[in-house]
Amino acid sequence: MGDVVNLHGKKRWRAVIAYRGANGTDTVEHFLEEIGDLHAVIERGPDWETLISCTITLNRPDGGGEQGSEQFVRISDQRR
Repeated sequence: MGDVVNLHGKKRWRAVIAYRGANGTDTVEHFLEEIGDLHAVIERGPDWETLISCTITLNRPDGGGEQGSEQFVRISDQRR
């Protein structure tokens, strides 16, 4: 894990959770070391029935964009 770049302390994961609020969509950002901790974050609220979406990415300088996509394309092309 030495090659992982951390943006928020030593937290590896970034979760952006959108909830339906009284005035539209409320978005909350959480940083987690273990992805298993996300369960507790969602259970703490707001009410999970107002949950619209949850986007989880690695906490990296590129915003957690696609990883290894070039390698995946090369492998996929080789299999054809």
